[in-house]
Amino acid sequence: MRENFARLSLVATVTTYLLIILGGVVRATGAGLACPDWPLCQGRLIPPLEGLVLIEYSHRLLASIVGLLTLAVVISAWRLRGAVVLRRLSLLALVLVGVQIVLGGLTVTSALSVWLVVAHLGTAMAFFATLVVLTATAMIGGGSEAPPTDARFRRIALLTAGSTYGLVLIGGYVSASGAGLACLDWPLCGGQLVPALSGPVGAHVFHRVAAAAVGVLILATAVAAYRTQAHRPSLLAVSAIAVGLLGLQVILGALNIEYRLAIGATTAHLATATALFATLVILAVLAQWIPAGHLGESGLSAALPGSRMARVLDYVSLTKPRIIVLLLVTTAASMLIAAPGTVSPWLIASTLLGGALAAGSASTFNQLVERDIDAVMSRTRRRPIPAGRISPASAFAFGAMLGVFAFVVMAVSINLLTAILVLGALGFYILVYTVWLKRLTPQNIVIGGAAGAMPALGGWIVATGRVEVPALILFLIVFLWTPPHFWALSLYRRDDYARAGVPMLPVVAGEAVTRRQILLYSIALVGSTLLLYRVGPMGVIYAISALLLGVIFLALAVELWRSPRPGAAVRLFGYSVIYLALLFSAMVVDKLLRA
Repeated sequence: MRENFARLSLVATVTTYLLIILGGVVRATGAGLACPDWPLCQGRLIPPLEGLVLIEYSHRLLASIVGLLTLAVVISAWRLRGAVVLRRLSLLALVLVGVQIVLGGLTVTSALSVWLVVAHLGTAMAFFATLVVLTATAMIGGGSEAPPTDARFRRIALLTAGSTYGLVLIGGYVSASGAGLACLDWPLCGGQLVPALSGPVGAHVFHRVAAAAVGVLILATAVAAYRTQAHRPSLLAVSAIAVGLLGLQVILGALNIEYRLAIGATTAHLATATALFATLVILAVLAQWIPAGHLGESGLSAALPGSRMARVLDYVSLTKPRIIVLLLVTTAASMLIAAPGTVSPWLIASTLLGGALAAGSASTFNQLVERDIDAVMSRTRRRPIPAGRISPASAFAFGAMLGVFAFVVMAVSINLLTAILVLGALGFYILVYTVWLKRLTPQNIVIGGAAGAMPALGGWIVATGRVEVPALILFLIVFLWTPPHFWALSLYRRDDYARAGVPMLPVVAGEAVTRRQILLYSIALVGSTLLLYRVGPMGVIYAISALLLGVIFLALAVELWRSPRPGAAVRLFGYSVIYLALLFSAMVVDKLLRA
């Protein structure tokens, strides 16, 4: 019964997410008054479905579906025994739907009054957050409250989610008030760091300042997770996804200005902001509760064994979403710094889609090939394939399907050569790294890092059609980043790898050698980032950012070199994720600032 409820709640949550995105399309296209009356449209129940009317009417139709789903969630919740929290949350969702219906009507009849538009967005986000909490709570079912020692992190996670909600409202005001292009450059405004803060400019700059503050808070939350919550892998996973989405959101924010609020850019900006908000809400829920069985890499799906929804989540986990988000950041940044303002938003979107599909395919085949290793290691034995929740044949079919889709997207939207190169990179990762090197040599991570560095190189090639020195440096940066990142993890999980017979460097050469190698690669990494300033297209802003980020990276590497404590390895591993996202975001900021 609870499984059915969780599945229904998830459907309502996903549908609401799509509704919010469609609402963004309505706003971006100016379709909000295509139906000037409400609840009818141009005096009809079913108006002529063409042009802007089709967009607005589709939004209303999807909103009606969400309302019915919410009612079904309430009924289902009240049929559950002892589910007091779920009942209260479902009732809150129903109340918010009622408020949203009223606000939707008032928004139309008031000719899109700014504050009503903001209230409409705010209620939509509150409703969405309620469904996210409801779904996560239902899936965690049977868990216990986190110990008092985690109280500080719970407060931080809650503060971060709340602050992000406020930021979304500020962004909604900027959009509704027409201040989206009050500053035609980024990150400066009119060429100034602090322009005259009045009218639309003041609202626009306030949104940027608030975004910077919330960004710092998100990074601080991720750091706190890796420093204090290493015993709860689900928190680390969600924190990493939040950091990746933050980096992507920074890039999309710049694209909004660079492409003068193009529909694709603004819609992607809203979609990513909503996904980031949902991720932080999930983090706050997970910080409050410890799921039954301590969810690890298998994710929330382990809380609902045997259900269809759990099966869907298992397939999602095969793609390793954390890795995909980070790869998207490096790809998008590479394209933007290669040809700022000249690359079509649709080309960027299709490249990211094809890249995400290819990365998901690679990760799926990786887990398929390594299922025997995963079954032995405590960190991975709950993954879908070794746990028996997905058969090897099904995983193979899923991975192949993603790979084919990636090839088709790249071939149709870009060109055949790019599609072939992506297929080659996919084959290299699966056959050379996963099948051969991973079990053969302790240098597996070093050589396999070439596959992870390909998106940065590929993004540049797609944007310019050429292989240039800066593109090779971007490849080198990610290539040199990979060993410290994964060796830090392998130090922390050394016994796991030894038990599985995987010749990771700490197992074969010992911890002392590994710590020294991490330090050497870290020095080379920081040097390569500064090389991009000397011979590449980067300016002073990037150089300062790369230097500051690099100093922190080196400090953590030195700490690990001097100390064999597991905490030092966890800190470096966690920061390395933040480091890469911030470094590539700094590239975009620097390039657009000087464009």
